[in-house]
Amino acid sequence: MISEVGYLLWGISFGFVLSAPVGPINIICLRRSLFGRARDGFAIGLGAAVGDAFYAGLAALGLNAVIGLINTYDIALRLGGGLIMMVFAIRIWRSHPHLDREPQTGGVKRGMAASLVLTLTNPGVFVGFLGLYTLAGIGDLGSGGQAAHQDAIALVLGVFLGAALWWGTLVSLGRFLRDKVTDRLLEIINHISAALIAVFAIVAIASVVVPT
Repeated sequence: MISEVGYLLWGISFGFVLSAPVGPINIICLRRSLFGRARDGFAIGLGAAVGDAFYAGLAALGLNAVIGLINTYDIALRLGGGLIMMVFAIRIWRSHPHLDREPQTGGVKRGMAASLVLTLTNPGVFVGFLGLYTLAGIGDLGSGGQAAHQDAIALVLGVFLGAALWWGTLVSLGRFLRDKVTDRLLEIINHISAALIAVFAIVAIASVVVPT
């Protein structure tokens, strides 16, 4: 039988693994670090970590009503997420970064909110946690009593900590690379980042408008 510490460790590993794949939020956080705003990048990553923890909790508790709700609004979620990513891509492409420019104030909260929304509009996160739980043999924690709910809390806390560990690792990498880049390279990174985020946006929108 898995202890609460065991569930915590499982959650840390799940949170880290599901946050690591390169996506729009990873790109945004890395850019912030490259521009000398590692704390901002980490804070934005924590917004995504909250979304991961939310879906991890739903998956752990096996809420069938939530699963049905996600399936019902799957198209709206994907379309909304795609449009948000496209706005990000346009703003990044049109920006002109400079290493010696003072960081903009007031953008961190908006960035955290945006990363949270992007995570919540991606039902794949929920499905990913369900798959990992199944592979790990964890099952439906919400079917038991008080102990099962305590285990679920430990698991969700672990997911948040694991995701936070990933974002800390990512922004540390950005800080290390910052001394090796120039304004021109930052502009190139901007365009590459914008193009990649636009691809994610187009795929999300195409999955809605193009019949399968």
